[in-house]
Amino acid sequence: MQTIILECGSVRLVPFMPTDIHLVKDLHSDPYGNRCTEYSTNCTVVDAEELVRSAQQNQDDLGFAKWKAVSSDGAFLGWAGFTPVSETSEISLNYCLRLDVLDQDPDLPKRLCAALSDWFFENTYFSHLVAVVRTDNRTMREVVKGNGFYHRESKVIEGMQADVFQLLSPSMQSYLMSA
Repeated sequence: MQTIILECGSVRLVPFMPTDIHLVKDLHSDPYGNRCTEYSTNCTVVDAEELVRSAQQNQDDLGFAKWKAVSSDGAFLGWAGFTPVSETSEISLNYCLRLDVLDQDPDLPKRLCAALSDWFFENTYFSHLVAVVRTDNRTMREVVKGNGFYHRESKVIEGMQADVFQLLSPSMQSYLMSA
């Protein structure tokens, strides 16, 4: 039985397994899936292996990572979680869900973003969380803004033009409000 990291309604986030590489490759084999990543072309098996490997390594090293999103019956829905951003030494919230999943439940990204943000601040010591969003991904931009993130800057990150949105931890928000 896999460890459930986070439940968001009927969606469960669980650690990736090495056998999930083909699921990641299939998810990112279309232009919609690529909007969630730095890939400028279709995701290769090597890219998918790296995503799964780095997720497993981050889970071991940091206690958080990108996790596999599954339904209550175990069907693969995509992934969601956190990634270290080497350019800024920060942690970024990100997700990529199958298009048919989003068609069935358009509000899922907003609920998942809120649940992930809450989980992050309850389980880590960080003062803030960022969301690195490709400039062409308007949907994710609206999701993070709707969850309290604000635009901080635009820059190239991992070779892609991106907007960086930031959310302060509840304790940091309280501190700033009292200052």
